[in-house]
Amino acid sequence: MCSKYCITSIYSSENPIGVIKVLGYSSKFIKAQLSSFGSTVVDFSTTYILTSLVGLLYVVSSATGVVFGGIVNFLLGRYWVFNADKEKKSTQISKYILVWISSMLLNMGGIIFFTETIGLYYLISKVITSALVGFFFNYYLQKTFVFKTKK
Repeated sequence: MCSKYCITSIYSSENPIGVIKVLGYSSKFIKAQLSSFGSTVVDFSTTYILTSLVGLLYVVSSATGVVFGGIVNFLLGRYWVFNADKEKKSTQISKYILVWISSMLLNMGGIIFFTETIGLYYLISKVITSALVGFFFNYYLQKTFVFKTKK
């Protein structure tokens, strides 16, 4: 018998192909984290390039990175993570933009706080803020609001 801290496969009549659980988390959560990671790579790369190589202010670069990463995240969420491509795209986009703007504001506030108040390097501030907003805000709202599918 396996505890919740191992890889298991769970089969049911509603899910005949099974749901893989890793460390007690569903495959949807794992896929969301992989999607978030990929989007974060796009976001951070854009932020770094625009700040360090182009010379833009870190807040402007970070906002641009969030936009590019957000587009990648929406597409992965709709088609891969939540398999919600049968739902109305315009409704999802509207909901995503609402959550995304809120997320961007939380990210900007966090980055400014950690950089200006605490004195951390802007990329360290971005890592901390992105992790907090991603785990405690984005995943929950994408799952229950943006990409919620009809049963």
